Amino acid sequence: MSGSAALHTAVIRAFACVALLAGCHDTAPGDGGASPSPRPHIVLIMADDLGYETLGVNGGASYRTDALDALATSGVRFTHAYSTPLCSPSRVQIMTGRYNHRNYRHWGVLSKGEATFAHLLRGAGYATFAAGKWQLLGHPLRWASEPGCCRDRGQSPSEAGFGDYLLWFVGGRGARYADPLLWRPGPDGRPRRDVVAGAYGPDLFTDFLLEKIEQQLRERPEQPFFAYYSMVLPHAPFVPTPESPDWRTARQAAAPAHFAKMVSYMDHLVGRIVAGLERLEIRDDTVVIFTADNGTPREIVSRLVDGTTVRGGKGLPTRAGTHVPLIVSWPGPLRGGRTSDALVDFSDFLPTLADLAGAERPAASDGRSFLPVLRGEARSARDHVFTDYQPRYPGFPPARYVHDRRYKLYADGRLFDVSRDPLEHAPLGGELEPEIAAVRARLQDELAIMRTPAPPGR
Repeated sequence: MSGSAALHTAVIRAFACVALLAGCHDTAPGDGGASPSPRPHIVLIMADDLGYETLGVNGGASYRTDALDALATSGVRFTHAYSTPLCSPSRVQIMTGRYNHRNYRHWGVLSKGEATFAHLLRGAGYATFAAGKWQLLGHPLRWASEPGCCRDRGQSPSEAGFGDYLLWFVGGRGARYADPLLWRPGPDGRPRRDVVAGAYGPDLFTDFLLEKIEQQLRERPEQPFFAYYSMVLPHAPFVPTPESPDWRTARQAAAPAHFAKMVSYMDHLVGRIVAGLERLEIRDDTVVIFTADNGTPREIVSRLVDGTTVRGGKGLPTRAGTHVPLIVSWPGPLRGGRTSDALVDFSDFLPTLADLAGAERPAASDGRSFLPVLRGEARSARDHVFTDYQPRYPGFPPARYVHDRRYKLYADGRLFDVSRDPLEHAPLGGELEPEIAAVRARLQDELAIMRTPAPPGR
């Protein structure tokens, strides 16, 4: 064991002893394992445009996802996790723990003054760093009614609570894949940018995170870290990866056929992160969370092991646009190899991270912590998912709806049995059976609670 890793392990054990003296105890047998150790490291990985159907462990047969399948084996795999249909509103919701009608006003803008999970964890003593895609600073929108809207109306990574970062900025001119244009903190605290010729952006993001983690363990082994990896893969343009035969000859040539290689490379990078944690001997002290910001692009059709196919639904409020993977792995405290049908909404991540870090949950959060589900203490933290989808992007109509595992009710009154009609072709009508009528009434009550009007669109 390296000196820094040994010191880190000793510190973790010391924290555990203090917690035990304070009254912590193991949970009952069969409930998912021992009580989580105090203040674990946290790595949150969010893929870009990756529906539930793409992972092998979720029944997918079109792509190689060996690392993620193995991560599920070591952790808890969720079958009912839901994002919003598009990236920008999803990123605001996951970072703030609040529904979009409360704080999402412009495309690509995390409003100034909004507290994020990085603020929360930094306030709890965590080192915070981010890599990958940043879509929250704001940039000029050609469809905006206000001149110049919405440059710099959002938050930079530093303003959002991250102590260090390496990111590709949406709205900045430059690539995210081959020869990427990347942003780092400048001397004045504002981002500075560099083109890295000949490199592959996703490799650099992964290198940065692993180097930051190793530096953290070496210089401040007593301090836990929070690493947010907002991946750029496998978002369009669909271009070759370093594993593609034409990487050296046509690395900018875009075609949907490259999507499979991009998913495979995304999985490879997740494997690199996990392997790095193991090499540094902190895997059992680290919670690794994997999810995605919305469904697969609509031009992509994926095959399942049973022979059926799923067309991506990015941008649509159907399951194909919102049903995303969620895997949580913490080999030390949490029993792995489990599957949960708990409902999880993107507002739930912030309170869950707060509970993992021992931080106080913000009163303004709409989410519910799913840590009890991870521990095996509860089947689900919620009985419905509410979404106010206000994309603020041309060509994507808004929608407000609430659903449970089977039924989905829109604000306009349409009710679907999405377990039988996932693409929502035929709303239920006529005389409803008493059981379904009761579900409709319950979902209608939940919609009525969320009467706060959405802010005006831009």
